[in-house]
Amino acid sequence: MVSSKRLQIKGFFSALEITAGDNLLDTLNANNVGIYQSCGANGSCTTCRVFILKGLENCSPRTEIEAERADERGFEDNERLACQTQVFGDIEIEIVNLEIE
Repeated sequence: MVSSKRLQIKGFFSALEITAGDNLLDTLNANNVGIYQSCGANGSCTTCRVFILKGLENCSPRTEIEAERADERGFEDNERLACQTQVFGDIEIEIVNLEIE
């Protein structure tokens, strides 16, 4: 049975649904949320940074490449790359580089 979780974005009125285990960036893109990204989701540019405001424990551990970028750039513990993050439970995020048209 597929488990649907709640994805709340700071500044957005309604929450999105995310399937447990899905990639955060893929879910944002599928729901037309304008998050800036420039490296093709390989974790090298860090433009898809988000802050996990609630539910950090419901996210996958940092991948090796994400951990390297976080160390190089001094990320906070709750600062993640959406392209490298899988979600397993309810979370609330703030998008650092939101694209507004």
